[in-house]
Amino acid sequence: MPRPLEYDNLININAFAEKPATPGALEAYLRNAQSYLAAAKLLDPAVAAMPVFSTAYEGFFQLVQAVFEFYEVRTKDSGRNLAIQRVCKDLGMNTAEQALVAKAHERRNDTSYRSPFPPVSKAEAQSLVAILDKYVPVAYKLVNVPYP
Repeated sequence: MPRPLEYDNLININAFAEKPATPGALEAYLRNAQSYLAAAKLLDPAVAAMPVFSTAYEGFFQLVQAVFEFYEVRTKDSGRNLAIQRVCKDLGMNTAEQALVAKAHERRNDTSYRSPFPPVSKAEAQSLVAILDKYVPVAYKLVNVPYP
């Protein structure tokens, strides 16, 4: 399937790189996303907001990797934020959802690499789980893999 023109533009400016698909990787990324979602739902965000948030974030990034695998591209160094933004558009997210995912990426980096304060809230964790839950089936459809 041809990829959106924006991917080629990002390749041309050296933000992304072309990379042939790895057999089985697409399906593995999708399964990983579902596993992260299942794990996030098992945790109580009132007690463990950060682990719920982190698990949902990693699950969403597996969807990003699946879409990249499908379009046969990879990010260059420090390209995760741009990759997330691009895939949010591919998944058809509305502006509020895109903003939530962008904020989640920023929060993940801040709490992981800079400071644990302020701590991730229960609401932030629940919102990211809801996004992952909503977009797992959408990602399957986008990449033409039957949803289990």
